[in-house]
Amino acid sequence: MPRLTEKACWRGVELLVSSEDISAGTEWAIHEDRHAVIVHLGGAIHQLESEFEGCGAVLDPPMAGEVWLIPAGTRYASRARGTLVRYAELYLDREYLPKYLPDAFGQRSGDESLTPRAGYFDDFLYHAVRRLESLLPQTDDLSQMMSQSLSQSLCLHIFGAHNERAAQLSNQRSSGLTGQEAKLLREYIAAHLGERLTLDALARLVQMSTHNLLRSFRKSFGATPVQYIIAQRLRRARWLLANTNKDITTISLETGFASHSHLTTAFKMHMGLTPSAFRQSRFTSHR
Repeated sequence: MPRLTEKACWRGVELLVSSEDISAGTEWAIHEDRHAVIVHLGGAIHQLESEFEGCGAVLDPPMAGEVWLIPAGTRYASRARGTLVRYAELYLDREYLPKYLPDAFGQRSGDESLTPRAGYFDDFLYHAVRRLESLLPQTDDLSQMMSQSLSQSLCLHIFGAHNERAAQLSNQRSSGLTGQEAKLLREYIAAHLGERLTLDALARLVQMSTHNLLRSFRKSFGATPVQYIIAQRLRRARWLLANTNKDITTISLETGFASHSHLTTAFKMHMGLTPSAFRQSRFTSHR
């Protein structure tokens, strides 16, 4: 079976998720001008030999969730044999980190270096990558927004966990939005609720980085942008269901949901019943 790979890119981050049959043995090599992170997602690797910059090591068979971190410019090679395996490769642009960190941590760290690691367990990375993988086929704006948010969280987690100074700076508290910034965002989201919304557009509106927007938005609104937008879309959908005769497909598109089924899934998850049942209950209660 040939190697099958899904790929996605966000600002400063590239993700590849691969399935590969390594029963006949395989060799992997990385020497990039970007930081690389390998996450083992599943499948049995019976034999694994790894080499960092000429220093070899024979490792125990990895379990799902174990991670290899290869800093930019570092030569890495491995030889493996096993069954059908699944793994993710994250590549972080080294120029992105120093530009990104001043907004993320309040000041420039002056050091974006990472420490090489091999075969360590990182539960957050594992589940975050699995979540990103599940979002890859989704094309609606909220899924894209969640993917971008999660890719940034992954970037910060990796850097914060392997750079002591950055980890200290990341603990500094952020401020919320000003009253005017919150008003701008609230009005913009309301005016464009039926359109495709992006973190970049919201961040530009208040002249922030997307990371600062995420932190400040949560502090001011008590929710992430995704949570807030879903709540507002469902609120408008409820009003339209109760006060108009528009069909549910039309309502779903007018409120920013991709389809009838997309609205139904979100509505049932948050309201406990389908849009049709909600409309019927309103009709019955007013008879």
